[in-house]
Amino acid sequence: MENNNKKQKKKRTGIGGEKNNPLGVARRSVWYILRVVLIITACITLCYLALVEAMYVSNIYIITTEGMELRADCILGTKSPGDLKEHFDKGWLMNDYELSAGKYDAYRVDSYDYRYDIEKLRVMPWSKEATVQFVERVVNIVAVSYTDDNTEPAPEWVDSRMEITLEKIDGRWYITNIEVLELAPEAEPRPTPDYEELETNIPHY
Repeated sequence: MENNNKKQKKKRTGIGGEKNNPLGVARRSVWYILRVVLIITACITLCYLALVEAMYVSNIYIITTEGMELRADCILGTKSPGDLKEHFDKGWLMNDYELSAGKYDAYRVDSYDYRYDIEKLRVMPWSKEATVQFVERVVNIVAVSYTDDNTEPAPEWVDSRMEITLEKIDGRWYITNIEVLELAPEAEPRPTPDYEELETNIPHY
């Protein structure tokens, strides 16, 4: 009986010793710290990538919209192609047919409405290239011929859906390619408002 009691005490002491073993406590502490560090690092990395992507999207949106409107100005003759250097790659400007076609050289364009729609924008935080699906429309062109002999009206602008490629060069985004996907795309009809649902302050008698 005494021997059995001694063995039971030894077993209990052994179990308790494993729980209170300094080496085991140290291992559990190290693994806990490593897990916490990994979780914090993953969260910081995700937040950083989200911030970078948001910055890229904002910069690309501005470069694309401002650059394409300036390009339309140059085609219509109201701006100089030299104004495009901040938005377009020099190699692309040298090969842009629309800029050198001179379609409106015989006319003085007084006014027009420039309209655009960005349908898709694709960029990754670690990428140096982005693509934008862009719809461009120029309407209500008011132009006068420079000569009285020319009685033809100014040519109409051909609306287009295009894919624009941008590349990050020396820390800045530039438009490096424009590919026309569709000419004269149909404009999406605007929803007709339901006047019965509009709230008015007109009293009903």
